[in-house]
Amino acid sequence: MARISSSFIFLVILALALCHGASAARLLPRSGRYIARLASPKHEGTHEGTAEARSHKHCRAEKATFLAGERVTSPRPHEQLDVRNDLPTHVFWGDVDGVNYLTETRNQHIPQYCGSCWAMGTTASLSDRIKIARKATFPETILAPQVLINCRAGGSCEGGDPAQVYEYISTHGIPDETCQAYEARDGKCKPFGVCEDCAPGHPPEPFLPGTCKPVKRYKRWTVSEYGHVHGGLDVDAVGWPVSNADKMKAEISTRGPIACGIHVTDKFYNDYKGGIYAESHLLNIMNHELAVVGYGVDEASGEEYWIGRNSWGTYWGESGFFRIKMHHQNLGIENDCTFGVPVAEPEEREPEELITLGGHDVTPTTDRKPRLFSTDPSVGKGTYHDYERPCRKTSPSKDTRELVLTARPHETPGYDKSKVPGSWDIRDVDGVNLATINRNQHIPQYCGSCWAHGTTSSMSDRINLMRGGKFPEIDLAPQVLLDCVSGGGTDGCNGGDPTSAHEWIAANGVTEETCQNYQAQKNECDDLHFCQDCDPVKGCFARIPPANRVYGIQEYGQVTGEEAMMAEIAARGPIACGLCVTEEFEAYKGGVFTDTTGCKDQDHEISITGYGEDEDGNKFWIGRNSWGTFWGEDGWFRLQRGVDTLGIEDACDWAVPVMPKEPQGLFALL
Repeated sequence: MARISSSFIFLVILALALCHGASAARLLPRSGRYIARLASPKHEGTHEGTAEARSHKHCRAEKATFLAGERVTSPRPHEQLDVRNDLPTHVFWGDVDGVNYLTETRNQHIPQYCGSCWAMGTTASLSDRIKIARKATFPETILAPQVLINCRAGGSCEGGDPAQVYEYISTHGIPDETCQAYEARDGKCKPFGVCEDCAPGHPPEPFLPGTCKPVKRYKRWTVSEYGHVHGGLDVDAVGWPVSNADKMKAEISTRGPIACGIHVTDKFYNDYKGGIYAESHLLNIMNHELAVVGYGVDEASGEEYWIGRNSWGTYWGESGFFRIKMHHQNLGIENDCTFGVPVAEPEEREPEELITLGGHDVTPTTDRKPRLFSTDPSVGKGTYHDYERPCRKTSPSKDTRELVLTARPHETPGYDKSKVPGSWDIRDVDGVNLATINRNQHIPQYCGSCWAHGTTSSMSDRINLMRGGKFPEIDLAPQVLLDCVSGGGTDGCNGGDPTSAHEWIAANGVTEETCQNYQAQKNECDDLHFCQDCDPVKGCFARIPPANRVYGIQEYGQVTGEEAMMAEIAARGPIACGLCVTEEFEAYKGGVFTDTTGCKDQDHEISITGYGEDEDGNKFWIGRNSWGTFWGEDGWFRLQRGVDTLGIEDACDWAVPVMPKEPQGLFALL
């Protein structure tokens, strides 16, 4: 056998290194062998690299493959356009005439590492497309990637094929995330892995983590078409040849974001902080999936670029986004992209016999005035609420705990009650939905965390209101409060005091969901559980979030009474309020809720997001609950206003967020 020279081995290793994307490489010995280690020259727009380099683990099949073929029933966008003249030069779905059509940013790597990029990139682009199809109206839908992992709908936490996501959704549908929380683990599909809810445990079972059961009635979204973006004819409507980039532009500009494979290198993974990224490879092997949400042209250089959204948290890149060169030096991002066309309105398998009018009166009688709301008789007492151990606590301290620096709206000089709007709704502020994401405090296990959800939801809505709905959407992390707040008798999933939540945020600030996602359990209060990241090799570790990604409070206090509450909401946005949960409220399905029990004891926390009046003159509050979108009116409710129904006008908290400093980079272009 011929002996291979060491110089030949050196050349082979060097060639492999170049194939891995380095313009230069150095060789390091380990255990008597040579390992090619990439040099990391600075690229355009890059800040200093991380102190400890990490390696990206493959999470995507090299080629997206539809097992049963594409489902394309209409002409593709590029086949209907003159691509030379009809395509816009700039498209960004985060800002279309001032409206943000992008849904929340994600982090696939918490609360533990999970190679679920194939599920994240596809569901993110589909969620965006639903928002686009609905013209950004309420409700905003966040599809549940955990369902795809649980049901092996293309893969697992060890990676997967994005094409098979669309095939699964077209057959089975997929719910929103209030049905199935993201856990970053390989769960089971049946019976709980699609849509579940958890109730408090009753003896002999422990109170926590409760007892979970599958939800039978919930909304499922489907897709009508799906395929490869680069498929179809290779000419446009006028017969002009089109490139992959042309097809991508046409699909994105016409129907919305797409999911694309990319060859992630350690340099891109560790070092990218901003700017238009460029890196060359001799061979690009798709190992990661993400969403491409737009494209543009750099004014200074004239260079075209793609705008992408990753699923590595907002502390990566340009607040979770990135820009990369178009046509070349782009890690193969134009080679393997997929699209799905979601059906804008979901299916809901809801037996009619489950719905009744006003408690349990199926047919209104002439001798009793019919009530204004409906209930679901399948919901029994204790399904969503523990009456013995409620989730809202009142601090034993009688001291006033407020930080009020400016006059309250109803106390400002020149206040005129008649000038307060007769109606106001965070879901429709001058025609724009400014409500942030819906919540379910009870999954993946039961947790009495209403006090954390009511406060963070109202504060997230206020931030969105202050920013005018501008990209990106900011969803604060109730999990941080669950881990850290202890004032006023607060004890995590055993209940808490909303005023203490505002006190804690004023003193410490709070991060958003991609730093610490909701887990429905109390963890240690430390740096790790303030902002976290996880790596397949080194495990989980604390991140230092950017200063503009820690959100503070400049004022907070209490408000009571119909007039003062209306003035506060109309001037500064939603507030967090306590109310008494009754059996009928627990079973509420829709309409304006009226109470006959007279209960005023606030044992549950929600947010009041607006108010109004129906055509019959019935005044109501608009409220957001945290029991999932399968409860009430897509997770929301209306409650009789002006008569202190369920004690709603007795105990409300408000907070004025510190206006967040806008990030630079991509955001400076908006």
